[in-house]
Amino acid sequence: MNNKTVNLLISIFVAMLMGVLLFFWYSNSTPGSTSQLVAELLGGNMPHGTIQMMTYALFTYAMLDIFRLRSEINQQSFSLRLNLLPEKEQYVLSPDDVNNIKLKMVELEKSHPSLLIDIIKKACTKFRANKSVSEALHVVNTQTEINTKRFDSELNLIKYMGWAVQTLGLVGTVMGLTFALSFAGEIVTQAGIKKVTTYLGSAFSTTLVSVALSIVLMYFFTILQNKNDKLHTDNESYVLENLINRIYNR
Repeated sequence: MNNKTVNLLISIFVAMLMGVLLFFWYSNSTPGSTSQLVAELLGGNMPHGTIQMMTYALFTYAMLDIFRLRSEINQQSFSLRLNLLPEKEQYVLSPDDVNNIKLKMVELEKSHPSLLIDIIKKACTKFRANKSVSEALHVVNTQTEINTKRFDSELNLIKYMGWAVQTLGLVGTVMGLTFALSFAGEIVTQAGIKKVTTYLGSAFSTTLVSVALSIVLMYFFTILQNKNDKLHTDNESYVLENLINRIYNR
């Protein structure tokens, strides 16, 4: 079972658990009290809170994905602290040194695979093949771009989730207003007034909850995106400074 399937199951479970807890809170609160109004706002008045439960599921899935990617980025960033390349000032690398670095990367990759090790290995392999520093540099740039695009494709799914959370809030508002208007003819009775106000409350509650969740989600998404950009920039800079710019080929 892959991570995405596990995250989906966890998200559904969390949404269902939230539904049960909120319904219990709403049912056991004093009618008309602030406690009951808050529970209703969060979706405790079932089935009117169905949209909120769906937004909770999407929000949970997106946050789990954010935590997964953040963990992966942190693991990749650790490679920068391993001193994979010589970092002394004015240190020059000969072709033999480059070959030794490649062999070292091949061994390290078996126990500690990472994007940085892969970039160094490929750059060394390219230089070893044709003794061209410019082509080795091209490999570094190209591989960094590929790695960035791969991570960006995963970030796009989280961005879509943020959009979906907001859209669900809008859908809930439209549905709530539609149902409220459908009972407009019954507003002359006490029961009719209660139905209309319930649906109106549900309509605006879904929007409020979805906007709040999307703000939180996009905050963590922005932090993750910055960490992702920094990872690939640091990897590329490290290889350029400590490998490409140090190669001396007579």
